[in-house]
This record gives sequence, C-alpha cells and structure tokens, in this order.
Amino acid sequence: MDKKRIAFVTAALSLSLVVGSVAGLNWDKKNNHSSLSVESSFNSLEEEFWNVDLIVRGTVLDEGQTYKQDSGVNTKGDNSIDITPSTIQISEVLYGTEANGTITYLQHGSSKDIEAKNKFLKKSEEVILILDKTEDGKYWSYNFDDGIWKVKNGKVESNTLSKLLNSQPGNSQDLDKFIEKIKKAAKNKKKEANE
Repeated sequence: MDKKRIAFVTAALSLSLVVGSVAGLNWDKKNNHSSLSVESSFNSLEEEFWNVDLIVRGTVLDEGQTYKQDSGVNTKGDNSIDITPSTIQISEVLYGTEANGTITYLQHGSSKDIEAKNKFLKKSEEVILILDKTEDGKYWSYNFDDGIWKVKNGKVESNTLSKLLNSQPGNSQDLDKFIEKIKKAAKNKKKEANE
C-alpha cells in the first residue's frame, strides 16, 4: 500500500472509532441490543466499499489474548483501546488477494467485557467478513457491524444498520444472493461521485 492510502486508512479508522464511540452507538429495539456503526452517507455499495481491501468466507479457529493498542486519536488521557484478535480459516476469497490460508481479524473490546465478548465471533462459526487491512497485515471489519456476517443454514445475518447492505438489523438474507451483491459492489468499487 502506498503511504497516502495508509495515512487515509489510518485516519478513517481513527475517525470511525471516535464517531462510532460518540455518535454511532445505536439501540435496536426489536432485538434489544446496541450496535456500533457509523451511518453511511453513500449512495451505493460501490461507493461504500471504496476502502474495502478483502472480503472472505471462512471459519473462526480461535480467539487470541486481548491487548491494548493506540487508537491513533490524540487525546489528553489514555488513548488506547482494547483489541481481541481472532484467527479465521479462509475457505473462499470473495474479493481481494490473500496468500495465506488464515488471517488475523481484530475485534474491538476485551474478552473480559461481557457486552463486547457477546458480540465476538465464536469458535467454529462460519462467517463472511468485509475487511480493511492494517499496516501490519491484520484486518478490521469495515465500519464495525457492517462487515460482520454470520452464515447459518444458507442465510447470512448481521447486526448492521446499513440500508445498503440490509433492510433491517438481524434480518437474514439468502447467502448466494448476498455474496453476489457484495462481490459485484467490491469489483466495481469507486470513489464517491462528489469527490
């Protein structure tokens, strides 16, 4: 990745952490849970996926130890955040390139925090992940819950609040149709029209 893109991705991730923490905590009354996301202002998935580096289908192998990481946001106090990595065994690369059979997926929060842990991917779960690559070769979900999709009985489910990805949080979608939709959007990704 060139330096300009690395700086942009770092700034975007940092900004999304701040915005998500301050304004993106949404309460889903139907399913009685909160969800982190940043509301999209994009007109299409092709625009929303502009910074997506990798989309994979795979299985969760294990969860690593929680550690602290600098959020990248300058603050007067402690600006570190808890990160809990998971190892994902890739069964299919839907977009992008990944030479290894596994990736390290970074989850926001500590395994000691019950609310965060309840949202973590569980061992043996089959998932589709829409990802942004970090400088050290690991991956974040793009826009929190928007990039995390659990595969169950030929369907996908997510806590996303994105209207471009899902009509309502928690609703299931046909797996094959969803894969077709996100592959097409990633393949044709583009910068926002007004940039």
